Amino acid sequence: MFETKKTDILVIGGGGAGIKAAIAAAEQGRQVVLLSKGPLAKTGITPVAGEGIEGAVNAGDSVEMHFKDTVTAGRGLADQDLAKALAEDSVERIKELEAYGAKFKKKEDGTFATSVRPGQSHSRNLFIMGGGWGLAASLHKKVAQLPNVFIIDSAVVTRFLVRDDRVIGVVYLNTNSGEIRVIQAKATLLATGGYEELWPFTDTPPDATGETLVMVYQVGAQLVDLEMVLYYPGVVVYPPAARGWLVQYEYILNPDILDGRVLNGKEEVFVEGFPARDEFIKAIRQEVKKGTASPHGGFFVDLTHSKYPPAVLTERITAWLHQFGNLLNVGIDLRTDKLEMAPAAHYCLGGIKIDEHGRTNVPGLFAAGEITGNVHGANRISGNALSETQVFGRRAALSACQFAAKVDFAVVAAEQEVLTEYRQIDEWKQDKEYAVRPIALKSRLKTIMDQYVGLERNEESLNTGLRKVRDLRKTLSFLKVVPHKRYCYEVQEAYEVRGMLALAEIVILSALARQETRGHHFRTDYPQTEAEGQHTLISLQQGEPKVTAIPVTKL
Repeated sequence: MFETKKTDILVIGGGGAGIKAAIAAAEQGRQVVLLSKGPLAKTGITPVAGEGIEGAVNAGDSVEMHFKDTVTAGRGLADQDLAKALAEDSVERIKELEAYGAKFKKKEDGTFATSVRPGQSHSRNLFIMGGGWGLAASLHKKVAQLPNVFIIDSAVVTRFLVRDDRVIGVVYLNTNSGEIRVIQAKATLLATGGYEELWPFTDTPPDATGETLVMVYQVGAQLVDLEMVLYYPGVVVYPPAARGWLVQYEYILNPDILDGRVLNGKEEVFVEGFPARDEFIKAIRQEVKKGTASPHGGFFVDLTHSKYPPAVLTERITAWLHQFGNLLNVGIDLRTDKLEMAPAAHYCLGGIKIDEHGRTNVPGLFAAGEITGNVHGANRISGNALSETQVFGRRAALSACQFAAKVDFAVVAAEQEVLTEYRQIDEWKQDKEYAVRPIALKSRLKTIMDQYVGLERNEESLNTGLRKVRDLRKTLSFLKVVPHKRYCYEVQEAYEVRGMLALAEIVILSALARQETRGHHFRTDYPQTEAEGQHTLISLQQGEPKVTAIPVTKL
């Protein structure tokens, strides 16, 4: 026997988009189950996000300007109906966050304090106290008050249930008990974030593995622009104690905030002004090619020449950089020390194709947040990611509720699916002559992706990477986990790496198909940018991946 739970709306993902979706669905009177891989609001990508959230709150700014900036920053790949929805709804969603208890930096008159980020025509970036952690905490506080939301953490989805081409729920592993369980739902909403863990240097947590993206692809969901992975320029690469910490260069270089500068390995200024992320990445790549990068392949940020006197600089750096205190704890004082940083995989611009209401092409399946792929395009403005979680978390939830109102629970017997999962876990526990642990496979995959599908790509490197990933997938038959009846984290990792290997393959196929350089996709063999941007769409057809180009939605 196995446990089966029924609900109107199943939300998968315990970050900003998922919790917002659960709140919105519950407020529509629906019964909601919220699944989280780890402790709700404490795992996933949202808690490590920066402080910025974007909304046109200031006089002189407007929804139209926010929309235009988002489209321009997307380098021709942002679907304009989605960009418009983001701009139209963001201010109202920010006000809701404040009502939930989120704290924002305010001016003396009580209005929101804002800053200008690269790509913004107006000062539009609001400052959430505590960054993503503060946002997640406020959402958690709100959702915990709703009696019709049932929260399940330590839940790893292992497969989606489909009947008559409709998603009707999931099978999942409870990592605390080791049990396989089933949730049946009238509508399922996926908000599990990105797949940055395919690469070795990232500022995201280790559970950003992307396996649910592969699962919905395998049941028919269309994916777009998987090759578009945003590398953030300013992530600490040295010292090791701070490696992987994001320190926002937007604040450091802004002359109205900290007035810092960036230096190469020769301590020469190599970037002037306030570049967008993809433009900054290009400049760093040039320093690496010239052999003038910092010792660990990046650059230095330097505040020793700031125009602000020490007392003012201390006040500003304490107010604007939440990592300042953490850096002090590992012996780095940004006021006097240079900090070595380098680009890291930061945000996945590709993912599930949705419409402006969070609907996918698969009946019963909805999506929101970073797991979706056609909101931002080939580059993203700072602050739009957290806005996206709130805007599309709510929109997708409302769509899911509308769908749920029109359907009944499917008649389903999931015994075979549950039995298949138990058999798979038992097989992983068996002794093998050439056993390989999940963590070792992850490490090998990351090395391949970094070497052949990293910041710069070309046909030769991508084909080599594809061959190596396919060879590595063959070793899954040797996968071995240590048996534990409770807290079976290594079983979770086995599911993750199986999905990561499948995902890596279609990421590379998408990168091969985009024969141009655009935004964060740099092809050394195709350095030009085509006049008209098109999405790279990949879907499963007769058991094989099919890649096609489709037009970007324009208004």
